[in-house]
Amino acid sequence: MEEKIHVLSPDVADKIAAGEVAERPSSVVKELVENAVDAGADKITVEIKNGGIKLIRVADNGKGIPSEQVPTAFLRHATSKLNTADDLYNISTMGFRGEALSSICAVAKVEIITKTAEAETGVHYIVDHGICGEADEIACADGTIMVVEDLFANVPARMKFLKKDSTEAGYISDLMTRLALSKPNISFDYICDGKPVFKTSGDGDLTNVILKVYGLKFAKAVMPVDYFENGVKISGVIGKPELSFGNRTKQTIFVNGRYIKNHVIAKVAEEAFRNAVMIGKFPFFVLNIEVPPEMVDVNVHPAKTEVKFANEKQLYDIVYHAVKNAMYGIKVSEEKADQSAKTIQTNKTFSKSKETPKLKDSAVLNEKVIHDYLEYTKPVINKSEILDTTPLEKTPDENMDENAAESSDNGGVLDKVVDIIDNFLEPDKEEVSDNISNDVNEATPQTKKEFKQTEFGDVDKIFDNSDSIFKDYKIIGQVFDTYVLLSAADRFYMIDQHAAHERDGFEKLKKAYFNNERLSQVLMSPIVINLSHVEYDAVMSNLDEFERFGFDVGEFGFNTVVVNETPIIAGDEQIKDLFLEITDALVDNIKHPIADFEEKALDMISCKKAIKGNDKLSLPEMTEVIKIVENLYSKGIKTCPHGRPIMVEFTKKEIEKMFKRIV
Repeated sequence: MEEKIHVLSPDVADKIAAGEVAERPSSVVKELVENAVDAGADKITVEIKNGGIKLIRVADNGKGIPSEQVPTAFLRHATSKLNTADDLYNISTMGFRGEALSSICAVAKVEIITKTAEAETGVHYIVDHGICGEADEIACADGTIMVVEDLFANVPARMKFLKKDSTEAGYISDLMTRLALSKPNISFDYICDGKPVFKTSGDGDLTNVILKVYGLKFAKAVMPVDYFENGVKISGVIGKPELSFGNRTKQTIFVNGRYIKNHVIAKVAEEAFRNAVMIGKFPFFVLNIEVPPEMVDVNVHPAKTEVKFANEKQLYDIVYHAVKNAMYGIKVSEEKADQSAKTIQTNKTFSKSKETPKLKDSAVLNEKVIHDYLEYTKPVINKSEILDTTPLEKTPDENMDENAAESSDNGGVLDKVVDIIDNFLEPDKEEVSDNISNDVNEATPQTKKEFKQTEFGDVDKIFDNSDSIFKDYKIIGQVFDTYVLLSAADRFYMIDQHAAHERDGFEKLKKAYFNNERLSQVLMSPIVINLSHVEYDAVMSNLDEFERFGFDVGEFGFNTVVVNETPIIAGDEQIKDLFLEITDALVDNIKHPIADFEEKALDMISCKKAIKGNDKLSLPEMTEVIKIVENLYSKGIKTCPHGRPIMVEFTKKEIEKMFKRIV
């Protein structure tokens, strides 16, 4: 039978639209809360049960909906926020598509109670899985209450793809955290399964919101962002470098108060933290980017979490400058932008056009030039000096050395400076020879003997071990307190002490873990750790997994756990850091499951247990590191769990080539 082209029924069309708008309970909460924000509410209460599947209740004190317009609000593409197509290019509200209520009603029972300030009574209206009821008068306060029940009850296929209640509740908790951060001037009261999760004050202070949703540790370690350039204002906070994590879950970006996901902006912000945050760690930040509505397109996806910018490259530069300035405590307000922003970017901090100290062609280098060069290579962070654009009078010293700042252009100046510094740091050969002779004459045999024993013991001892991969090796010592050096036959070896010890611990932990052996050690003093609601749910839902990793964890009040046993012997802060790292990885794994999560967690534990770079080792300790490497190499293991090499080796021939002794 030939299939005919036909128009879908409204019921089927609404269910298809609901697949994009009402993807899961958190999507429903997002749409309802955004409607409350657009209604001008300054108090919003959100309550959920069973991960939002059984109940979602959103109450606000906004302007409400006139009684005669309530049935229209549930029709598809019904909205009060757009009138013409041109309005799509000047959107200042959170919602605008007119799809949310219609899509939600298609897959749930929706009840609304609303009243405007001018009306004497409110209205009560129910839409049960697409079937509209009658509007009734009701006594109620000004504002709107939206109740969504039995979500996806008439769409079993969608219900089948939802995760367990605690996971769905975690998504909603994460969403509510972002919404509260986006609107610090609104008081949010969030309740999950009858338990209050957080309540913000709505006083407009972002730091107070961070205190409520993330805790005291975060609130005490943030720095304000206040930057304006070319019509773009960036506000919010960034965390100090020590407030960094193993994933990006603590990074939040808003555009005109709307939460978005933009990996490029996140990368740009992270780039500003380069050399301040450890590799593999991600900084904390909450950034609100305010741009003219006509410069951003939010009509990209029904979820409205993706946007397009008119001038992306310029925006990315502004974000970088905003974060970098915040790191040095510099604020550039809109009032001062015309005068001081240019000064901050081009003369004092990180602009490409920053003027370099200019030199004469002479190879004579004085202290003034060294000082100028070092000043050029680091940002100037004196706030008062940066914001004051008044030219300073030259000091006598500067007048004396003014001629040292003349050159034809900036090109090649850095190369000249480097060459001059090299000459400055490399005295004549005769001077070097004299210095060495003087040092040898001044050093007594007793002094040299004491130094030798103190540093390495009998370093000339040769270890005769026929089973060793190094054969007859000789320990040379340790360099930078990070690498163990040894030689054997015609080869020279450098061992990364942390990488070797970490991989050894990882292999032992993995074997014990998969053999269900006990990894934990009892703490003399239990450690209490405060968590966010999402982290707390993840921990309490996976106590068995934490026990296998060596943690004995118990409930200890609201969003708080107590750790009684741990897999490592370390200080409280190190144990806390390890626990939080595994928790973050667990939360991330719940959202984006990975096959080797257990190995990732075991790697975190082994990393914390291992000796670190910059740890000075004794001769027996260096010998033990060498034995570890021998054991790992015998099993074909040559890298740490992250893939970095444990050891590098050089042959005598390779070294002689480096020194041009052979060709």
